[in-house]
Amino acid sequence: MNQMNRHINNKDVQLDKIPLQSKKAIELLLRLAMSLARFCLVHWKEIAVTFYGSFMMGLWIFVAYNKITGFDQNMEGMLRQPFPRPFAMFLAYAIPGSELTAALLIGYHRTRLFGLGLSALLMMAFTVYVGLAILHVWSDKLPCNCGLIIQIGWKKHFVFNVFLLLISSWAFVLQWWILKSKLHIDKQNNIDRYKITNSIPLMRNRKRETLHRLKCKHKHTKE
Repeated sequence: MNQMNRHINNKDVQLDKIPLQSKKAIELLLRLAMSLARFCLVHWKEIAVTFYGSFMMGLWIFVAYNKITGFDQNMEGMLRQPFPRPFAMFLAYAIPGSELTAALLIGYHRTRLFGLGLSALLMMAFTVYVGLAILHVWSDKLPCNCGLIIQIGWKKHFVFNVFLLLISSWAFVLQWWILKSKLHIDKQNNIDRYKITNSIPLMRNRKRETLHRLKCKHKHTKE
């Protein structure tokens, strides 16, 4: 009987512990969610640039790969475009090269701004070309050399290009904003560092001594 009572009491204790453990788990999840939300609010520009940049980089690699692997078909389609033959042959090489260049520039953080800018320029050129085809400036029965697997109509293609143009342009603006903010922070840090060094007499004297030595060396070199 005593053993049964102990067993029941142990079960009650375990049942009492479950809500406490679940409360702690919920609190931990809430803290993690709050930390994640705070991080996203602070670094939303970096997150957006990373997402949009990765999307554009993947798109450029995909379409460039399709154009390079099907180069003969791409060249044939390009020669049917309303361009002079030498210019069409140049575009058959230049467009995949530009797309790969944009992807590589986006992939490296120091050149990401240039890659996003090149992406926006490419999408602007493609959008203008498709828009002129819709306006019947040239025949809308021309082959599309965009490199996508699914062939869509010119109007849908125009909407898709406008969407990509907005993405690449917005990512370019965000990346420029990030770099500008970093430059401002670095400049402010340098100003603060200069104020701190000047506020400390020992460091100020050392700075004067180093400047004096540099001036003396400069005079000796002139002599």
